[in-house]
Amino acid sequence: MAGEGYWTAWGAPALVDWCEANYVGSAYVAELLNTVSSIVMVGIALIGLWRVRAEGWRFMLGMGGLAVVGLGSAAFHGTLLRVAQAADELPMIWLGIGCVWTVTARRWSDVQARPWALGMILFGLAFMAAYATVPWAFALFIAVYGVMIAWVVVRTIWLTWGQSSTAEMRFYASGTLCFYLGSFFFVWLPEHVLLGCDHPLQALQLHSWWHLGSAVGTVCWWRWAAADHRRLRVIGG
Repeated sequence: MAGEGYWTAWGAPALVDWCEANYVGSAYVAELLNTVSSIVMVGIALIGLWRVRAEGWRFMLGMGGLAVVGLGSAAFHGTLLRVAQAADELPMIWLGIGCVWTVTARRWSDVQARPWALGMILFGLAFMAAYATVPWAFALFIAVYGVMIAWVVVRTIWLTWGQSSTAEMRFYASGTLCFYLGSFFFVWLPEHVLLGCDHPLQALQLHSWWHLGSAVGTVCWWRWAAADHRRLRVIGG
């Protein structure tokens, strides 16, 4: 919601503004609760990073990526500048690429996975180039990120309940669906798409709850991926 404060004159405004009133409570923070919840995301990611420290670099990288997303989100909501929006959304794309790579190449050897990893890196670089040039960058981000997450969710469901899996995998997959998809359908969509900013439910600051739910859901997913990785090592897959 429109409002002027400290960061207004610092550069081009972001392509999207959320329903939290701007610069209420502080002239230096555009969206206070959205910024605070983004910082909490960083804490959630660091807890996840500590919990997977013995699982391998790819899972630590995933949790670290979530922390970077939280920092970018804090910058975005704290300033509502275009450059800060990119600092939020581009790490989300790269984290999504990491999820797609992890769930797709889970049984591949390093030799088999290398061309796929190179292709994903080139895709990420191409996306960054398009994101920096097209005027509809936010719509592009939503479309690409949405497709990646949908693929990861479908694969996760299939690998968990369509095939044999462990109780740990089912637990963390359930957490992913509950927190990530639950917060998307019941918080993000109502806040940004279904309800106007003057709707009474917006007083609950729905977008800040999306930050928390998506962070917990993402941690659950990387814990699921780690459990799947351990299972494959046990069965020799």
